[in-house]
Amino acid sequence: MIFKIVLLTISLSLSLFSCGGGYWWNSEDVEFHFLDNKDNLYLQYSNDLSSASTYNDIIYKYSIKNKKENLKEWQVALENRFSIKELEDIIYKNRNQELILDEEFQEYLKFIKEQEYCVTYNPYINQDFTYCKDFIPIALNKIDNTKNSFLKQRYFYIALRLSHYKDSTKNSLDIYNKYSYLLNNSNSIVKDWIQGLYAGALVKNNEIAKGVYEFSKLFENSINSHLSFYNFKYIKSQENFDELLNYAKNVDEKTKMYAIRALNYNSNVLEEMKNIYNIDKNSKWLDFLIFRELLKSQTLHNTYGSAYKDYENENSEYIDFLKNIDKDDRYLVDLSLVHFNIYFKKYEESKKILDRLLVEFPNKHELEVASYILYLNSLKSIDSSIEDEIYKRVSHFNENEFDIYKYTLNTLSNLYKNQNQDFEKYLSDNFYYIEYKDLDLENFKKFEMFLETKQDTKLREFLQTKFKKMVTANKSSFDFAKITVLINNLKFQEALDTNFEILDKTKVEFNPFNGLIRGNNRSGTKEPFTIREFLQRVIKIENELEKNPNSVMDNFLLANSLYNLSHFGNINRVTTVYRSNYLVHTPKLQEQKLNLAINYYEKALENSKDIELNAKITYLIAKTKLAIFDLNYDKYPQENNWWKKNSVYNYGSDEFYEKFLENSGSRYFNILQNNFKDTRYYNELIQECGDFKTYINRDNKG
Repeated sequence: MIFKIVLLTISLSLSLFSCGGGYWWNSEDVEFHFLDNKDNLYLQYSNDLSSASTYNDIIYKYSIKNKKENLKEWQVALENRFSIKELEDIIYKNRNQELILDEEFQEYLKFIKEQEYCVTYNPYINQDFTYCKDFIPIALNKIDNTKNSFLKQRYFYIALRLSHYKDSTKNSLDIYNKYSYLLNNSNSIVKDWIQGLYAGALVKNNEIAKGVYEFSKLFENSINSHLSFYNFKYIKSQENFDELLNYAKNVDEKTKMYAIRALNYNSNVLEEMKNIYNIDKNSKWLDFLIFRELLKSQTLHNTYGSAYKDYENENSEYIDFLKNIDKDDRYLVDLSLVHFNIYFKKYEESKKILDRLLVEFPNKHELEVASYILYLNSLKSIDSSIEDEIYKRVSHFNENEFDIYKYTLNTLSNLYKNQNQDFEKYLSDNFYYIEYKDLDLENFKKFEMFLETKQDTKLREFLQTKFKKMVTANKSSFDFAKITVLINNLKFQEALDTNFEILDKTKVEFNPFNGLIRGNNRSGTKEPFTIREFLQRVIKIENELEKNPNSVMDNFLLANSLYNLSHFGNINRVTTVYRSNYLVHTPKLQEQKLNLAINYYEKALENSKDIELNAKITYLIAKTKLAIFDLNYDKYPQENNWWKKNSVYNYGSDEFYEKFLENSGSRYFNILQNNFKDTRYYNELIQECGDFKTYINRDNKG
């Protein structure tokens, strides 16, 4: 359990010593990463190291790695008598500790459990830490009397930790100075734990520069290397930094200080590079920063090859610095120039450098990737021969290299878009997750044909195979998408002929043949029909109208169903895969359904002799015209506003309502008021808090 507590304690100390960090680029989201992964912690993150998400991720990874390495040491110390899983239960979960027969180890585990509350923060209980200091002499006595060197180091760590957090700084430093000899020639992770506590004690003792220097020793190849960066915040001035440099024992340590300072969010990375270069042009810490800047720059690949001059101007000084570096190993410098030239469409310059590197470093993965990315960016159009060439090149890489394949598809999407190949663009955009809602009827049929037809390029065969697997894996989504696109286009018989199981398993939420005062018709008994039953009934109505076009009730019911299939009705969920509450899906088709509904309403009204029904139809025509007006209402007059014709108005604007009335909306309200005032339906209308009542009240005020 102590090692679980160790992690909690170190996390607590990190919260005390944490500080900000940052980097040069504007965006924190690196969508594509075309560089070989590095083991160094700081070369695995391109964004702000002090951001909550990054910090939490680093601490999580540390805890996993720390536990793993700690259990390995325990396994060796106990002469491999236990598996890692057994040791995890014993050490971290306090289970089966009786299995350890060695008396010294049993005493150690017992002591760990006794002092556990001293190093565990529990916000839900009042903890008494009065007796925590009493554990320190016990731990020190164990160091002196325990023969096992493994346990000696761990008692040393416990004593130092208890002293650091529960006692005086002086005692902490005294303990360290007395027992630090135990760490000589030690390869245990405990050495890193103790180093972190010692450095923290120095900072606590106001020996800031010395403490940060001791933290810097963890920066490379230490289990808790993150402490080096998160405690560098105590260096707050050039004077502090100069004092820190005085502790450096050699050029490597001195240049390392500049590298750590460069990790801060507000640092001038280029200036820190120059500082390192002036001290040692071949410093590994210069390469460290060059790689990190290259990693951060990968976000520029998000533009899919489109260069922005402001980026180029912003980074021109850095690019000049790279070009003029004179160092023995220029690999990272040249690799950086390859990518920067790709960002800014200087493809010939990139190719010259890359060709030389490929000769010098044949079969190096990140160079092969860069060569492929350069090829993709150089493409200006696409045809079948280029598709085959793309497939030939990309298939060289493992499909698990997500960034390479995704970048390929994004590039394809842009090329297809430039050539107005919408369906091909759809295939590229939906390779990893199908968005059926983006397919209209024509393209859905193209998609079906694409799945069934032999393709004429290797790339399309590859895409076809992937899409077939996706469709097969989630056939119900495909079936529902096909049903919705057919119903949205009023292809009722085709939808019924699919005979998909979903026709019987899915029900429409409300009665699709209702025409109510409420705008969306959502009231009454829920789920009265399956999709199949709805289709069968609406087809029957259509067939009856072919026989008798003047049938009042069939015209009326068909009009209601068309309104309800529109965005404004009660079963619009069967006309789109995903229904938005504020954006209209396929607005032209919605308007067609509404206009068609008006035609059937007017036919019913023309032939009806029932005054109550006529009052109802008159209002429903007005309601449908209001929906059409809403679809076409210029809500946002700004040019190129994506909301302009797609968003649904909430009827809360006086301006909107007045414009509707001016646009013939008042005609049907006047007919209702003049011709149907004595009907029951009219009295129902004026009881409802709706558009017609608003109109009546407005008219009376006038």
